[in-house]
Amino acid sequence: MATITISAEEETFSSISNNFIDYYMNAANGDFVKLYLYLARLCSAGRPISVSDIADHLNCTEKDVCRGIKYWIRQDVLKLSYNKEGEVNGIVICSLSKPERISDESSLEEALSLEGGLKKKEAAAPAEDSPVDGPSGKEAPKKTAPTPDKINSVLADTQFCNLKSEARAYCDRELTKRDIDSLIYIYDNLKLSFDLIEYLLEYCASIKKTNFSYIEKVAINWYNNEITTRSEAEAFTAMYYSLYTKILKELGITSRMPAPVERKFIDHWTRELGFTEPIILEACRRAISSKPNSVTFNYVNGILESWYSSNVRSFADINTLDDNHRRSRNEKKSSSRTSAGSQLSTSSSDLRDIEQLYLDEVRTNS
Repeated sequence: MATITISAEEETFSSISNNFIDYYMNAANGDFVKLYLYLARLCSAGRPISVSDIADHLNCTEKDVCRGIKYWIRQDVLKLSYNKEGEVNGIVICSLSKPERISDESSLEEALSLEGGLKKKEAAAPAEDSPVDGPSGKEAPKKTAPTPDKINSVLADTQFCNLKSEARAYCDRELTKRDIDSLIYIYDNLKLSFDLIEYLLEYCASIKKTNFSYIEKVAINWYNNEITTRSEAEAFTAMYYSLYTKILKELGITSRMPAPVERKFIDHWTRELGFTEPIILEACRRAISSKPNSVTFNYVNGILESWYSSNVRSFADINTLDDNHRRSRNEKKSSSRTSAGSQLSTSSSDLRDIEQLYLDEVRTNS
């Protein structure tokens, strides 16, 4: 397809940060993106507007607008401004820079392959009640530019030539020198098997990530986690895909992939708190039950942090906490009823006096 140039007839534009487009837009709900674009338009117009006006323009509810604003505040894309009395009087569009944890491949697929980690045994056969561990600690060899002799040696290898042909087919382009250098590093330095590299190319092509800088990062992550076979790599990616999507689905999010900050929460729950998938999903269900229209990852995190502090490791532990909570609540209710009964008996004479005053007034008026 021939290249095209984008131009405009009128010179009335709203300024949109390139960093927003590159690093924030792709992970956000489409309605949230529309909201950001409209706020940028209002900023260029420089006129005051109400939340209801914004909702009318975007054909949504005021709650939807507030939910979108809260989302962008959590992403550090927007912030609120306040007057001297501490009241909110505006929304500020923040200057955006490239986030530390986001690259140009920031998407769910990268999270599956570049973040988190399973030890080799768990990747091969992930158990439902096994927590997700951090990286195994095995460091990949440092990448250096291959020497001419090394290049000639590898290019004479039949297996490498076959991989190069497959890479060209999966990437649907001729490989550059940098691409070939990356492939040499994966094959000769990381020493991934032919079958594993073949799956690596297939996997990256299936998620439309055929930039070799991305392919190399996936390979390094697999090396770090001691993944040596195709079946282990398949289990590794499948488990993370399942974990992220199940959590989003449980929270009623089905139209997008998780944002970087949401992935950070999930990684915290699995790696640092050590919770299993069923426990995390139970926390999500309870969060939705408590806040069906405004649940946040931070709210779920509060539940899990509380469980972690109470040494919760199983559903039996959760049931024990629930029983203790119900017992405490019932004791408070019982104590409250006893107190109320006592107050009623001690004040009965006061009530009779009030009743007598009322009757006297009725007689006088009659």
